[in-house]
Amino acid sequence: MPIEFVQHRTFESNGVQLAAKEWGNPEGKPVIALHGWLDNANSFDKMLPFLEGMHVIAVDMAGHSQSGFRSVDSGYDIWQDIADVLAISQQMNWDSFALLGHSRGAIVSALVAGTFPELVTHSLLIDSYFPIPNKPANAAAQLAKAITDSQKFRAFKPSAFNTMADAVNARVNGFVPLQEAAAVILAERGVVEVDGKFSWRNDQRLKASSMVTFTKDQCESFFTSIKCPIMLIKAESGLLSGPIQPQLLDWVPHIEVVSMAGSHHLHLEDQAEQVAHKAQQFFV
Repeated sequence: MPIEFVQHRTFESNGVQLAAKEWGNPEGKPVIALHGWLDNANSFDKMLPFLEGMHVIAVDMAGHSQSGFRSVDSGYDIWQDIADVLAISQQMNWDSFALLGHSRGAIVSALVAGTFPELVTHSLLIDSYFPIPNKPANAAAQLAKAITDSQKFRAFKPSAFNTMADAVNARVNGFVPLQEAAAVILAERGVVEVDGKFSWRNDQRLKASSMVTFTKDQCESFFTSIKCPIMLIKAESGLLSGPIQPQLLDWVPHIEVVSMAGSHHLHLEDQAEQVAHKAQQFFV
């Protein structure tokens, strides 16, 4: 039987409340689903109904949608999400779990698989795989930009739109173009109405540069530690339209790379069923 939405849940990690959607039943394979930058847990709404035998926690990652924001003395460096994933698994009492990640969530999924290889059974990455490595010599400039960005975006307020349709349209024509139906699904969870105006409910500091970025050697240490089966679904018209970086295949020789028609959000657009079918084969 296809899995169904069960309930809304909350978790806690380092003082941040994480909102999530639970799909399937406790007898199913444990899966934590991680969305992309400025998306939310609804990112998986179209593909999850095509899965069977899964118990999925699709989380709003910190700073996104209905989850809490990190403290003012913190930021949104991608490695912080690793601890959040571990906290969710512990609060679910899962000794092991699979990961389903899209874009930024795919990068986090890979980093989790490398950090805790004994816990992760499978890692499915959708149209992203590892953070762009930085050079050690750039560390000081990176930190300076991050501090400046944090100060700037802390003072920003999210854009306020006159109608929900306007908020949806802004996302359709955003940094990564999105089909209108997909934007509507994200907006159902991610847009809030305040005083008659509609805004996307994300921490503006998510737009700031990371204070800490990994070097190539540090990236290698994570990826060479991945032991579980790992698959990358590469969208033909997505962010990975060019060739896969050769380091990925060197570091994780057992990775399976699957090219699929569609854009960066193919799992939320017309190819949702196809992505789910590939995920079902991979997870079982």
